[in-house]
Amino acid sequence: MSYLLNKFQTPINGIDLLIKINSFVLIYVTFFTTNIPFDPSNYTDSFGGETTNIRNQVVYLFLFFSSLIILSKRYERIASLIRSEKYLSIFILLCLISALWSDHSLLSFKRSFQLFVMFIVIVEALVNIEPKILLNQLKIVVSIYLFFNLIACRLIPAAIDPVFGTWRGMEGQKNWLAQNSFYCLLSSIIFFNFDRTRLTKFYDSVLILVSLLIIYKAHSSTNIIAVAILVLIGLVFQIESIFSKIGIGRSVLGLTFLFVLSCSGIFLIFSSEIFGLIPGYFGKDMTLSGRVDIWEFVWNDIEKKIFLGYGFATYWIMGSSRLEIFASYFQGFMVNEAHNGYLEILLQLGVVGFVFFLFPIIAFMQRMFKLSSNLAILIFVSIMTLNYTESVLFKVGLGITTFYFMASYLTLSVFYFNLIQVNHNENLPSENILKF
Repeated sequence: MSYLLNKFQTPINGIDLLIKINSFVLIYVTFFTTNIPFDPSNYTDSFGGETTNIRNQVVYLFLFFSSLIILSKRYERIASLIRSEKYLSIFILLCLISALWSDHSLLSFKRSFQLFVMFIVIVEALVNIEPKILLNQLKIVVSIYLFFNLIACRLIPAAIDPVFGTWRGMEGQKNWLAQNSFYCLLSSIIFFNFDRTRLTKFYDSVLILVSLLIIYKAHSSTNIIAVAILVLIGLVFQIESIFSKIGIGRSVLGLTFLFVLSCSGIFLIFSSEIFGLIPGYFGKDMTLSGRVDIWEFVWNDIEKKIFLGYGFATYWIMGSSRLEIFASYFQGFMVNEAHNGYLEILLQLGVVGFVFFLFPIIAFMQRMFKLSSNLAILIFVSIMTLNYTESVLFKVGLGITTFYFMASYLTLSVFYFNLIQVNHNENLPSENILKF
């Protein structure tokens, strides 16, 4: 009781409260977007033309101006992280600048602006708010999302995809539901690792099971394969823990990671033949449901603007003649993404942008191994896997993959540079780093 009285007597810090509001709003709109669930307009033809999402604009403008207030009060803390991590900041700056050479400059700026807002809100949250509070915010949103979709798929006819007969929940299609549920699965694994009581771990286990059920019922091959890779990585970690007893655990993990990278390269070259062996349940054929043909067509356009690309998020303009050309090549099938996140970066930002894109990727890998973070490895491999057959990384609108990459990369950066500081300052008490 005295603890509660002290909490009530403690004055509320307005800036901290605003940061918490911003972080919760960002997490919520990342999972739920700003669309009204089961609105018929969510399922109408999305290729008709670009429309303005007023709710989206209001949310991101609120986050932007409130972030400016926070920045004015906590500038040094925020700027220190941005200066330290560097690479992601530069890449987002390039996305903003790309509006200068885009054929749709205003639209490119608006979409890269959303990317910038997401970045700054995450930075402000990580350097000002306790990790436990941020994890609790994420757990609340993940719980609402999972149980809402689970109940909807059982009770609401619109939650069943009329084309495939699979679950799609509140999303426009089954793949979006599976993708979001996959990140709910990753989040639940994180919760399970950080929670300490049996009750909270039991609840985390329920979230894991619900996530797996939704992914299975959505029948999304990409996300089912991603789950299989998670299981494989978990087995590798178990093997590593065994070998760690004789002092070679990290070496085993490093060799395994190199092996996975080599297999990924082979998969990239022979993907169509490999998918030809997968049962029809996954809905794949020798062209990965037409993806290989799309990649060949996209590469031809990449070569036309190989250095700087077409500008951030403005190649696939709904209602443009370019999409009609794609439809004529693919017998009426409408295409609105490259279905490969790496080709998408080349398409939007050219070779220059792709080089700057590689910097945070390499920094992520280097920092996750330096900090021996198994959770970071899980997230990194998951994102890289999903980004192979879908354009999900650094994509606005459906930006859950972008959110997870930014959040995990920046969290690693916070811990990484704090460790650097400890290594160079022997007089710093060891409990500080443990508390951090």
